[in-house]
Amino acid sequence: MRRWFRVAALVALSLVLGGSRCGEDEGVPLEELRRDVAPPFDYALYSDARGRLTGRNSDVLLVHRSEHLERVYADAQRGNARARALFGQLEAQVAASGEPLADRALGLVCTALPTCTVRWQFLDELIPSRGAGGMRLRHVLATSFEQAARLKGVENAVITAVLSVLMVGITVEAAEAKAMATEARTLATGASLTEGLSLEEAAALEARLAEAEALESGARHPAQLEALARYRPSVNQPPSGVAANSGRWVDYVAYWERRYEELAGTRQRPAGGPAVKPPLEWNSYKTFLGRFQRAMEFQRDVAQMLRQQAKLAETQRHWLRGLEHPIVTENVGLVHEGRTSLTYVDQFVVDESSLRPGRTPTVHCFSNKQRSFKSMDKREIESQLKADALEALTKYGGTVEVRRPGHPLFGRRVEVSRVHLVYDEQGLTPSDKRMLMNRAQTLDIELHFHAQQ
Repeated sequence: MRRWFRVAALVALSLVLGGSRCGEDEGVPLEELRRDVAPPFDYALYSDARGRLTGRNSDVLLVHRSEHLERVYADAQRGNARARALFGQLEAQVAASGEPLADRALGLVCTALPTCTVRWQFLDELIPSRGAGGMRLRHVLATSFEQAARLKGVENAVITAVLSVLMVGITVEAAEAKAMATEARTLATGASLTEGLSLEEAAALEARLAEAEALESGARHPAQLEALARYRPSVNQPPSGVAANSGRWVDYVAYWERRYEELAGTRQRPAGGPAVKPPLEWNSYKTFLGRFQRAMEFQRDVAQMLRQQAKLAETQRHWLRGLEHPIVTENVGLVHEGRTSLTYVDQFVVDESSLRPGRTPTVHCFSNKQRSFKSMDKREIESQLKADALEALTKYGGTVEVRRPGHPLFGRRVEVSRVHLVYDEQGLTPSDKRMLMNRAQTLDIELHFHAQQ
């Protein structure tokens, strides 16, 4: 077997779970590594003068010898060419192990997340270092595994268990595990927001997250790589008052590393996505992510209400008038003629009966907004309404091409029949609502207010 795949092979061979459930016992063949006693550090133990790996199992031994691994990583960060070449090979090999790890995880079932997490603890031994170098390799393996696992349809609980061990490295109690599944890695992968969604839906939501992050005005780290590297965060060195196993802190470290790679050109950005910006500082990240999550919760609440209305008789619906059989979909990508970038509408509603041959599709688009109207006077409220209505009409009105794979209108150009604007009614007085409704009649949109449940 070529040296390039030795770490990948060790991971695969260590996973003797094949076809079993997470609650069953399994062996982890790490005895040889456990007996290993590291000699004094010397690059010659692992590589030639140019940093190319040499010797039997030198790569596996280096990954397992924490002090040696951290020495190489620290030298690489200081610009040592031999160390950079050596550590780069380790990163590539660990990345190559993601797919075989996902293959072993495919088909496994986790009835209890904490128990499942324990069953993957061998990964904590495979890369035992909790220093910057070890966490870098853990991040590479976690990213590679998750990408492959989601494409293969691995159960979400299994993915969470593996990532918990790799990025947190602890056995969690049931309540903590539930919280991690809800909160952890949101900005890195959208996991908490994409739970239960199809690949197309998850991709659309992640694109919206990237778009929102690019527009965020919070403080960011410097863009110059040498200066940026000085701010590299570590999972096991969180800010004061933040637990090392905080899901959001794990999110932030993964997000920071991904953004560094994008700026360095070692990770490709999605085509048509926003321009690369340096990572947000921790406090700005927390603020942004919290605001985005609240917006998504409001959006989902509106979507749920629309689906409930869709089940009512047509005469009983308030927002979906004129539609016989409404189909409600969220985060559908739309492209306007003459443009290349997608806009993602909060709710895209099509009348299924209008899809019959010879009929013109009836389509409604909804834009959801949460605004702090309490701090605005009447003139500012009217100005905000006008701006939000114009944005909704520009992004979601007119003739659009539907770009959601699997949608009945995928690839078709359709004329949007009606554009709706939905405000969170929290903080709005009855007088404000009357004034907004009157003003909206002149803006070619239909205005609604929704109280989140």
